[in-house]
Amino acid sequence: MFTATKGTLEGYGYELVTLAGAGHEVRILPQAGFNLYYWTFEGGEIFMEPVDITQFGTKYGNPILFPTPNRIPNATYTWNGREHVMTKRGEKVLIHGLVKDEPFTVTQLEADEDSAVCEAQIAIAPGNALYEGYPFACTLTVRYTLTAAGVHLDATVHNDGGEQMPFGFAVHPYFSKRGDANKVELTMPCRRYYEADEALIPTGRILPVEADKTVYDGYHTVESLYLDNVFRGMTSDMESSVRYEDVIVHIRASDCFRNAVVYTPHNRPGFCIEPQTCATNFINMHAQGLVDESGLMVLPAGKTFTCAVDMIVEKR
Repeated sequence: MFTATKGTLEGYGYELVTLAGAGHEVRILPQAGFNLYYWTFEGGEIFMEPVDITQFGTKYGNPILFPTPNRIPNATYTWNGREHVMTKRGEKVLIHGLVKDEPFTVTQLEADEDSAVCEAQIAIAPGNALYEGYPFACTLTVRYTLTAAGVHLDATVHNDGGEQMPFGFAVHPYFSKRGDANKVELTMPCRRYYEADEALIPTGRILPVEADKTVYDGYHTVESLYLDNVFRGMTSDMESSVRYEDVIVHIRASDCFRNAVVYTPHNRPGFCIEPQTCATNFINMHAQGLVDESGLMVLPAGKTFTCAVDMIVEKR
């Protein structure tokens, strides 16, 4: 039997949702960007434990990146010939979009014999802080479903406005190193990556993977990798994997997730494999004529976009 409960995170006062069953336990902070920040399977960490849970954003868990994943230089972007500055409450937002540290409203919480579900929403609308730098009215709905297999994420974007909206979507899961990055391995099937400058902004060229960025030819220890790169070429029939001593976590995503970021910081207890629909600085790349390379998606007025990400646990 699965369970879905709502409570308060002790010592902090944050709203806390816990889903559990079949050896899994996940915890979600709706207030912190609807971040699924904790996941264990049979007592073993899948996601890294937060270093400081009060730092809402992209430092732990599974941050939701919308409507602009990754970096936008000087928080400035051009759409349909008009320049915008991505600000929120008067401050520039340079990276990972607007919702990553904002409160979501839980709209569904239930469980049965086979699964536990938590769904939540956030709106970008005239008059709220998110509309300030992204003047496209829309509603983002995210649903986590926990089953015996693992975690399934569904996301829906509805264009509530009267004009087309440009956007990207990504998730940013931090997998645990479990204290020893030499004993955790990953593989990811992309054979091309975006060339980038020193600020990690794409030049517009997509290149074959170099020897020091190889992640497609079998498993590599996380300790041996020094990556913060956007890779290109994913489809729904391809998967990335994280291999621990006891389990393998398989990451699969909808066809719209053509890109994936591999981020292996050596100064954190976790690392990332991030399904993404777009490239870094994608709106500006599109404005520069790099349409396919950008990965930018356009949602007509009144229409809905849907996508999904699966993180499946297999015992070794």
